[in-house]
Amino acid sequence: MNKGEQKKTQSSKSHTQRTLSLVVGSHPNAERDDRPTIYRLQKEIDRAIQELATQDGDASLQIRSQILTDLWFLNDASLVANPAIAVGTAETNAAVAHFALRLPQAMVVDGGFEILLDRTAGDYRVCLRGIDAKSTADAVDVFVEKFLTEWIESASISMRV
Repeated sequence: MNKGEQKKTQSSKSHTQRTLSLVVGSHPNAERDDRPTIYRLQKEIDRAIQELATQDGDASLQIRSQILTDLWFLNDASLVANPAIAVGTAETNAAVAHFALRLPQAMVVDGGFEILLDRTAGDYRVCLRGIDAKSTADAVDVFVEKFLTEWIESASISMRV
């Protein structure tokens, strides 16, 4: 590998390590129902990142969020290993199904939604799982209200340049 290829690989790896993935299902229902919700979540995350950077006066906090479909996300091990939030139902988002088997419940509303995240072990992946589009949107709202600031602060430590 020449120096140019090596630098490009390092740059790509560094970029991936500073990227927070927001994962929507590639199923037509997920595209229709969950994509508007994930755009709203992205705005809240970007706002929280900006507030944290301003509060800390930390120019090295160059985190960006990106929206991906479950197919792209699950087929890239570097993305799966980094901070991510999967949104939707297990039937329409394979990343939600994947995380549902691996993350503990932080909050459950019976007949409604689950917020799955590990607040103690340094795993910065989150699953916002509803039974339908409305309950998924409710899970996002509750996550933003109760968990987002703390989660961004913790996840950002693992993504510092």
